[in-house]
Amino acid sequence: MFNKYRDERIRMFNDIYIDPITHKTRFSSFIAEREGELVDIQTSYALPLQFGLVDKFHRKEFIANFRNTLTRNNVTDSGIECEPYSLMTGFIGTAWINQALSSSGNSYDAYKLLTQEEYPSWIYPINQGATTVWERLNSYTHKDGFGSNNSMNSFNHYSFGAIGAWLINNSIGITRDEEAPGFRHFYLCPEVDPSNSISYASGYFESPYGRIESSWTKDGDNVKCHFMVPANTSATLIINGKKIAELLPGRHNLSLPIK
Repeated sequence: MFNKYRDERIRMFNDIYIDPITHKTRFSSFIAEREGELVDIQTSYALPLQFGLVDKFHRKEFIANFRNTLTRNNVTDSGIECEPYSLMTGFIGTAWINQALSSSGNSYDAYKLLTQEEYPSWIYPINQGATTVWERLNSYTHKDGFGSNNSMNSFNHYSFGAIGAWLINNSIGITRDEEAPGFRHFYLCPEVDPSNSISYASGYFESPYGRIESSWTKDGDNVKCHFMVPANTSATLIINGKKIAELLPGRHNLSLPIK
């Protein structure tokens, strides 16, 4: 019964919110005067893709439209023109945009978005002196100080920090196995940066069984990987969608072709 309801809702979503000709996102009749008008912004593509709402008829062009929202120049609500790979999402879209890029086979774009340094981006506030995650990507700037942000301007605000989930789950690839609660078994699926924006990544996760470690470093045409699998657990190593090995507890060092 629930499968039937799911399929009905997916069909409804595609019929209402995706233009059948351009495959771009569009407004519904909820705002009557804008019904049918294109939305075509990053979040409007990221969420449907990540939640499995886009049918096969739209999917290929839908993903291409999603990528276009990253590779084009965009304009903020205040009229600031932003260069390609600017982060144009709010709190909800930020949590899913890189996940949606990776799951749709676009890790290149995910890394370009991650490492873009101009406003608005994750790196921009770091270059302005941030040592915490800010509520706004321009909470403070060297040029404008606090600007007009004083009425609502937290300097310890998680929402933009949601990228941390992608860094753990995708970049270093520590991913839970839903059939093995508590990370008794887990997957290691590191996504080596295809954009060459970064040459290494390293991190860990404190599981109930102990620390899980994962790191990778580019070395010419190969990538050097290091993994730590805690006692009483096991892990499946997957690279580029291919199962490489089953890893038992202990430290593991491997050198693998990047492609």
